[in-house]
Amino acid sequence: MPKSLRSILGGGNRVRKPVRSSSGPQPSSAVTSTAASPSSSPRKKAGPSQPRRKKDNDDADGELFSEKLEDAGIAAFLAEELTLRDVIQAMRYIRAHMFTPVPETGFQSTRRTELLHYRGTMPPLVTAGHVHAVLNNSPTRVEREVAELLGRGALRRVRVERRGGGGEALIETPLFIEMLQNSRTVSEATVTEFVKFLKANATTQALGRSVLPSAQTDELVRAGFLTSAATRATPGTTLHVRPEDRTTLTSIQRVSQSASGSLSAVGGQNAIHMAGGGGGGVGTTSSTRESAAAAEYRIAVPGHGRHLKLAEAALDWLRETLGRTKWGEGPEDWLRERFEGGGLYGPRWKELQGVEWTWVLGEAVGLGVVEVFQTGSVGRGVRALGG
Repeated sequence: MPKSLRSILGGGNRVRKPVRSSSGPQPSSAVTSTAASPSSSPRKKAGPSQPRRKKDNDDADGELFSEKLEDAGIAAFLAEELTLRDVIQAMRYIRAHMFTPVPETGFQSTRRTELLHYRGTMPPLVTAGHVHAVLNNSPTRVEREVAELLGRGALRRVRVERRGGGGEALIETPLFIEMLQNSRTVSEATVTEFVKFLKANATTQALGRSVLPSAQTDELVRAGFLTSAATRATPGTTLHVRPEDRTTLTSIQRVSQSASGSLSAVGGQNAIHMAGGGGGGVGTTSSTRESAAAAEYRIAVPGHGRHLKLAEAALDWLRETLGRTKWGEGPEDWLRERFEGGGLYGPRWKELQGVEWTWVLGEAVGLGVVEVFQTGSVGRGVRALGG
């Protein structure tokens, strides 16, 4: 009996041993199977797959908007429930929604002070196009109301010579006078005389050289309330000047039609004078010198250039972002998310001093850079117009 039990137990042991011995070549196959096992294969494929994912993210714009968005018609810039009745109200709304609040925490004290100072020195200007974008009235009605407010002295129109329509803006006259009175570099006597001129000339944008004493004019120029209206384009900036405005340059067409070797072929006897050089040409008359002496100053607002620089930086970002899409358009929610960097106080917020997305879109619509339209599935869409 014990012998039979031993034989049975021994037989059980022999069942395992032949499996090991008969599978002698298995170690090499086991290595092969291990190399092809599911646990190790993802690690080998992870290297080349990760760069592909990053590239897909870079090209996500073109893939996401490979088809044009449905266009259900032009959409109102503001929500229908928000109704602005007049130009003054629209201007105050635009200025109130230009910047997002500065957070109490999360910023260094120096950075927070810098932001508050930047916003405090930003002039209360509103571009005329932005007013048109906010108001749902007809453009003719808005222009008529602006003209009426200008005639009554409630508004003033100021310009900065530049390309595009962003150089023209509106400012409430009381705010402009308040800026003048708060200036530390303008004397009280100059303020009084200049305010008197502004009230007597509600619609003018220029001031003659003989209106105020030269000392008072110099004060206003240094403070930024006046700029020279007779400034000519320098050779380095004539690329951006329209052909009809290049009055100081020698006409290439006229020179090319002159006989070779003649005085006219090099611009004529007044070529240097007309190009902005020399003390006066041979043919300069006394009436020409008198008109130059009576050249006017242009009424300006200090900080207007800073206002333009901020708007141009924001619009450049909008153009560049829409330019990455196949059709130059995208959902507004997608643009807002990218602009805010996935959340408030992101990189874009810091670069543009915390400017609001609504203000950026209003500037773009007002200047003809984009248009807003309704889509059937993704809310409002924004389309580049090449402005």
